[in-house]
Amino acid sequence: MATIHKLPEGPWRSMIETALHANSVRKTNMAELYDLSAKQPEVIQASEPMYKPERFGLPEDAKVLISQDGRVVGRTARARRLVREMGDKRGNYQSLLREALYQFNRRDGLWLEGIVGLHTDFMLKAHILSPRTDAKNMLDWGLNFTPWMEPWIDDYEKSRILDEHDILVFADPEWSHPEFPDGLVIVDESENCIAILGMRYFGERKKGTLTLAWTCGVKHNMVACHGGIKKIGDKPPVAVFGLSGSGKSSITNSHDHNGTLNESEKVTVIHDDAFLIDLDNNVSVALEPSLFDKTDSVAFRDPEIKYFYSAQNIAVSQIPDGSKRLVAYDIRNSNGRCIKSRDMFNHNNACEKPGNVIWLQKDSSLPPICKIKTVGLAVAMGASLSTMRAKGVENVSSDELNKLVIEPFANPFRVHPLKWDCQQFKKLFKMGTDCYIMNTHAFGTPDGIIDIPKELSLKIVTELVRGNIEWREWKSFMGMQIPKNGKELFYPDYDRKYKPSKETEYLDFLRDRMQDRINYLSNKRDIDQDMESAFIDPLLEARTVIDKILHPI
Repeated sequence: MATIHKLPEGPWRSMIETALHANSVRKTNMAELYDLSAKQPEVIQASEPMYKPERFGLPEDAKVLISQDGRVVGRTARARRLVREMGDKRGNYQSLLREALYQFNRRDGLWLEGIVGLHTDFMLKAHILSPRTDAKNMLDWGLNFTPWMEPWIDDYEKSRILDEHDILVFADPEWSHPEFPDGLVIVDESENCIAILGMRYFGERKKGTLTLAWTCGVKHNMVACHGGIKKIGDKPPVAVFGLSGSGKSSITNSHDHNGTLNESEKVTVIHDDAFLIDLDNNVSVALEPSLFDKTDSVAFRDPEIKYFYSAQNIAVSQIPDGSKRLVAYDIRNSNGRCIKSRDMFNHNNACEKPGNVIWLQKDSSLPPICKIKTVGLAVAMGASLSTMRAKGVENVSSDELNKLVIEPFANPFRVHPLKWDCQQFKKLFKMGTDCYIMNTHAFGTPDGIIDIPKELSLKIVTELVRGNIEWREWKSFMGMQIPKNGKELFYPDYDRKYKPSKETEYLDFLRDRMQDRINYLSNKRDIDQDMESAFIDPLLEARTVIDKILHPI
């Protein structure tokens, strides 16, 4: 077996694990969950057939089921509480969880077993415990990861032993408490368990599960990656890291990079959202067999719908022939989602470690592409990854959506210390992986910015993997390089649009953005004790160079 049975060692896991064995709880399977979901009051059975339902032990005529969540259709980060940060409030949260589990156990509960990880190098058994009335979210969890059934059980039993607790997820969307109107998420990464209370959105369950898997990986000398990874032809894999809306999925899942790849450059996608890089064994492992993707660009009767397993928060319309069809484009609400198969493109479950890492940033002080020369600066720019939140993906105010935010390594779901990620990426870069920054938003000062189209970003990745970009020093940003032959490879007016200016207005803006990064990382070091000066110093040195340009002696 891939994991050793471990007795609970603390109160959090013992509370949730004990609740699994109450008289009100029974084990379930995908077939029962599908039947229960189809009868769930707020669920709609569409006329579109589910893609290859027999994979999950479901009837051949199974249909795509659509659930609707209500007011909240995205993640709520402010609801999260980490056990290791609770301090003197720990007892209060333990009381809340005990009461939540008591009330839950007075209703019919279901227990589904599954597996996280698609390669024998890393597979963890996982469990989700929820009320019977939440069958659709449990079904989607099984579709997104892998349920405890063949052929995945056979792979799991061949996988290497990991001295870790099974992942344990408790989710009760019917819980409510006046002090937590947005719900409550309690995470104990030390014993691989999470409680998700008062939250309907499926993404909380998916990311909560991944959070625990990523943390386990880091404990075993792996790099936790919220990003996409692919191979192009026989070139080393390329990995892109970014929040939703940064272009992560568009770049990862593109099979031809808007026509810039040729037939010999076959794309093999590993995953577009979550993977681990095992530094000891040179393998990058996908954690999920399916894709949980936005549907804002899915047209009515789009051929892509053929690959859907399930959907959430998407409109439905009954057409004259009586069939009920998906209507996407986010017309009902933002952040419509589907769970779909990777069969829509060539894919694999693992590959070697990436040869190129790209930080996707929405920071208009940066050009469309630049190369980072030093390991320290590569880590610093990843740890201070600057971006803008995607509309509707998170349950935040409109003001927050418009702010530039820093999200280290594009992973808002990390619960282990940030220093751990910094050290793991440092190891990866020291092993020879190159690092780049792609700005996928717009370039220039706030008074005059130029859009960076998706087509340019895809072309850049093509030429980057081919090794065709020639680099020159970016004299205003020490440790960075920018393309020397951009107008030959991309657009004739590439330099006119995207060459960093030497004007004072731009340099002041670039310096301010550098200072934002320095301030963020310094606060992590000085207040949270979760950053090392070695990963701040490269930015300080770069800022000093700009200061000398702006204020020569």
